[in-house]
Amino acid sequence: MVLDISTKLGKEKQEIKIAEGMVFEVDNSAETMLKAEEKFKNISDANKMFSILDLFLGHTASVQIRDLKPTVKMLQTIIIAIMAQVNEEDFDEFEKRFQESSK
Repeated sequence: MVLDISTKLGKEKQEIKIAEGMVFEVDNSAETMLKAEEKFKNISDANKMFSILDLFLGHTASVQIRDLKPTVKMLQTIIIAIMAQVNEEDFDEFEKRFQESSK
C-alpha cells in the first residue's frame, strides 16, 4: 500500500510585496529557516538583519530594501511578513503573536 501525501506537501510560491514593483519570493525551505534561526539569535546591527533578508529574499531584494533606507520598525515588519509566509500563517495573527512574545 502506498500512502500518497503529495497533495499535502504543496509547494505554493510565497511572496511579499514591500512597495509598488517590489514583490519578492520568500525562500521558505527548512534549510533556509535553520540558517536564519542562528542569525536571529545574534542580531546586533542592521547588517545582520539584512543578512537575514539575503537568506529569505535573495541578495538583490536585500539591496533594494536597503536602498529604501528603512527604519527599524519597517525592517521588523518585513521580517514578520517573511516569517508569516515561511510558517504559512496570516500576517496579522503572526504579528499579534510576535508582539505578545516581545513584551
